Amino acid sequence: MPSAATPPAPPARAPGLLPLWLALVALTAFVLLVAWWLDGRLYATQAELAKRQGSAETAAIEARTIARQSADAARELTARVAVLESREQDLAAQRQALQQLYQDFAKSRDDAFLGQTAELIALAQQQVELTGSIAPLLNTLQSAAQRLQHAGSPRAQLVLHAVQLDINRLKSRVAPDIPAAAQRLDELAAMIDDLQLESSAAAPGKAAASAPAPAPVAGARGWLRHWGGAAWAQLRQLVSITRVDHPDILLMAPQQGEFLRANLKLRVLNARLDLLSRHAAGYRDDMRGIEDALRADFNPRQPRTRLALTLAHQAAQIDLSAQPAANLQSLVVLSTLGAGGN
Repeated sequence: MPSAATPPAPPARAPGLLPLWLALVALTAFVLLVAWWLDGRLYATQAELAKRQGSAETAAIEARTIARQSADAARELTARVAVLESREQDLAAQRQALQQLYQDFAKSRDDAFLGQTAELIALAQQQVELTGSIAPLLNTLQSAAQRLQHAGSPRAQLVLHAVQLDINRLKSRVAPDIPAAAQRLDELAAMIDDLQLESSAAAPGKAAASAPAPAPVAGARGWLRHWGGAAWAQLRQLVSITRVDHPDILLMAPQQGEFLRANLKLRVLNARLDLLSRHAAGYRDDMRGIEDALRADFNPRQPRTRLALTLAHQAAQIDLSAQPAANLQSLVVLSTLGAGGN
């Protein structure tokens, strides 16, 4: 009897296919992981670009706002100049009235003399209020004291005593040096165009990177050290690091830098007008704004910027609230005697 047919044997698997399949699966998983990571980085980059674009638009809006504020400040400065011109016209009118007083000598000699003294002292007091210098007032009081000593009348002696009290008080007071502060502000305004903006500050490592390479040393080791140092110097020039305290300043356009310089000039001009008009509160606010702008918008490592900060700090030290020419006893006595007043 024939033997039963044996079943066919299964095909033998190739021994090298299993590692190949495992490597293919691992490669596919790695490619999917890299694609997922790149997609996340692309989304983060797009979000950062959108954020920076919004910041740039906000900066442009702020620049336009600063321009409008600068125009308003210019109009306000024009109005203040008109006020100062009006005060100068009033001063000229008072001088003409004093000359008319000399021409129309209708009173007695004593009354005319005391009236003249009162007008001169009042005129010198107004000049102190305009210029801030007490030297003309001191000269006027000393000249009045000399003339009162030769007058000899009892009323003149009363006025002489009051004038001497005013002279002693003015000599013991320290008046604000307004001309020196105005000169410092003029120097600060003249150097604004040469100040370096923080956004254009150069990296401090460039000067060191551009230094000449040392001369090669004889021998193979010296040759390798020379060319290795030269290659390292070239690599260092590819990357530069600059410290920036305000990161938003790097997004500033060149036109915005011109707006910053113009705004700073207007602040300095406004501070100078406040100084000449003895507006103490406005002068303090303007000088504080000038110092803040110099520290925030310009390169503090530049020597010219440090000099500008020094000038602004020195100009801000003046105290405009001091009024040494106020409440003169001589004018009070003259007003009591009916010979003139403040």
